[in-house]
Amino acid sequence: MTSNAALEPFFVLVDDHIHSARLMRRAMQMNASPARVVWIGNAGRAERTLTRLLRGPAAQRPNMVIVDLKSHSGASAAFISRIGNLAASANVPVAAITGTGADESRQVLLKSGADAVFARHHDLTAYRAEMVKIIDFWVRETVTWPIRA
Repeated sequence: MTSNAALEPFFVLVDDHIHSARLMRRAMQMNASPARVVWIGNAGRAERTLTRLLRGPAAQRPNMVIVDLKSHSGASAAFISRIGNLAASANVPVAAITGTGADESRQVLLKSGADAVFARHHDLTAYRAEMVKIIDFWVRETVTWPIRA
């Protein structure tokens, strides 16, 4: 018997708040997303975990890293700058989440090494639609999807 979990993409989420992480996981599941989202903590804890995962065997690497730290403080951009080269060398895309209408923040995140930037919506329907966009990005824009999914 084949497990569906082995076929699901594995996304890791770096987030300051567990409640936000739970909301993202639920929003992806409600959209019948094939992705498994695992919260790996805030910046400090997540950086240690990602370093280990990205340097480890390819089969244990996440398919994508999603960063949702306090973007208004520059924490997301700083985190992405620190892990960006390691993620790129492991062929793991990095997506960032920022506030809606935050064009300046979006540009900073892209310059720091994010492969894509998505908006954090307060409206639940809009937030769920944004989760679909994250999945669509991964499917369309990464070279890992046909191989690993």
